[in-house]
Amino acid sequence: MEPAIFDTSVWVEFFNDTQSNRALMLDRYIQNTPSSVWLTPTIVQEILQGLRTEQDFIRTKTILEAYMILMPNWLDISVAAAKLYFDLRKKGVTIRKSTDCLIATVAIKYDVLLVHNDSDFDLIEQHTALRCLR
Repeated sequence: MEPAIFDTSVWVEFFNDTQSNRALMLDRYIQNTPSSVWLTPTIVQEILQGLRTEQDFIRTKTILEAYMILMPNWLDISVAAAKLYFDLRKKGVTIRKSTDCLIATVAIKYDVLLVHNDSDFDLIEQHTALRCLR
């Protein structure tokens, strides 16, 4: 299995035991090739900030830290993500969450598949080298 970044939207489906194709794909990756599950710090942040209890926070943080967390130069990524947002806006494309530009920029930089359930990534994919699976 090629490495893949699973967006927060997929992790939420997975943790909620949603039987979507995306959540099932994440489960297959975890069971068969956990080294191919890649995360970004932004995804880790989004997952953790959505939890309700301290116990869930600690347990989930430990789980996520077991996977590959990409750590690019965050200043370079932030500038590139801002440029992506800026360029798309000039084309009349509105991205709702700037964090999606951060995640997309990391996926583009590492040329890794991004698995998601978020229409912002579909828009970004139409105008960039982002590779997605929805």
